[in-house]
Order: sequence, then structure tokens, then C-alpha cells
Amino acid sequence: MMKLLLFFFFSFFLIVACQRAPQQKAEPDETETTDTIDTLPKATAIFWVDKRKWVRDEGILPLSTAKAKVVISEDGKVDLKSFVKPQDGNVQRYLRYNLEIFRVHKVMMDSGFVKPGEQYVQLRYMPEKAKKFK
Repeated sequence: MMKLLLFFFFSFFLIVACQRAPQQKAEPDETETTDTIDTLPKATAIFWVDKRKWVRDEGILPLSTAKAKVVISEDGKVDLKSFVKPQDGNVQRYLRYNLEIFRVHKVMMDSGFVKPGEQYVQLRYMPEKAKKFK
């Protein structure tokens, strides 16, 4: 009797395992393909535009990133041309104001990590400070 139960259990296991085996999918039609192509250009660098130091009492503040098209001059000045995605008015003013002060370090320019010219970069900032900016 025990052998018969083991035989049925083993048979049941094999049947279930065979039914769950991966099946070959048929070739999809051209109308069924829904691949999304990332048309946004890659960012060449990430700039932290908040030059203020964090205060220990504040703890860890949340950060936000805005992808932007900029022109970097030979002396490291960053001129903001446009944002890839629309940004809030306060965020735009805050980033433009901080980019007037911001400079790419000479070491980064000399090493070739950041090259002068028009490119896309990510601008990191603290959204709490941007909301309060007028």
C-alpha cells in the first residue's frame, strides 16, 4: 500500500512539474511590440548645487535631482539652458541662483571628468530649501 501511495505521489509531482515547464513563446507581431526607447540623453555629471554645509541638528535632509541642459565654460561656470522635465517655479529660481555661484572644480576640468561645452547634467538640491526660496 505504501509503495502505491509513493508511486501516485511521484506521478502527481511529475505531471505538475511538466505542466509548469517554460513554454516557447511565439514570435510577437510588429503591432504587439511595446518597447519603450529611452530618448533622454545620459547625464555626463552630477552637480551638488547646495554649497551650504549640513547642520548636525537637521539630520539627513531629502534630496531631489533635476536633469538639465547646460553649457559649461572653460573656467567652470555653468549656464543653465533648459530643464529636461518641467520644474516648479521656486525650484527653477533656486537652481538658477545657485548656479550663478557654482563653479566646476579645476581638478575636475583638468582631469577630463567634466569637459567644457553643451551637455546634460543632473543637478542635486534640497527641496526644502528650494520651497522657501523667493
